[in-house]
Amino acid sequence: MMDTLKRFPVKYIRDFIKKDYKLRDVCYICNSVDNLELHHLFSLSQLWEEWLRKNDIKKIESVTEIKELRQTFAKDNEDSLSNKYLVTLCSKHHKKLHTIYGQNYSNYLVPKIKNWLEIQKEKMSG
Repeated sequence: MMDTLKRFPVKYIRDFIKKDYKLRDVCYICNSVDNLELHHLFSLSQLWEEWLRKNDIKKIESVTEIKELRQTFAKDNEDSLSNKYLVTLCSKHHKKLHTIYGQNYSNYLVPKIKNWLEIQKEKMSG
């Protein structure tokens, strides 16, 4: 069957969500223009897992199915997935954030991380 999933379902979700994201011109913290990366404050994996549980979806077997589900997932999580929770960081600050909070941190840490970003930005602006 040609429609079989070849990747983890969340990868299809991430590709779909990222198409609407806008990379800004400078790092939020230091204003560097080099090696810019997007950081979404909410963990897409965690939002996806919670959404699957809430909707009692236990198994996804085809690309067609994931493509249908991701539309509904994106609509149901419109606020958490919006650009207002997206930050452009240089590679150095992006790595630092994940070193402190972990590669896959829990979404309950989002307010703490927003605060950390503000503190780092203020330190850089002196």
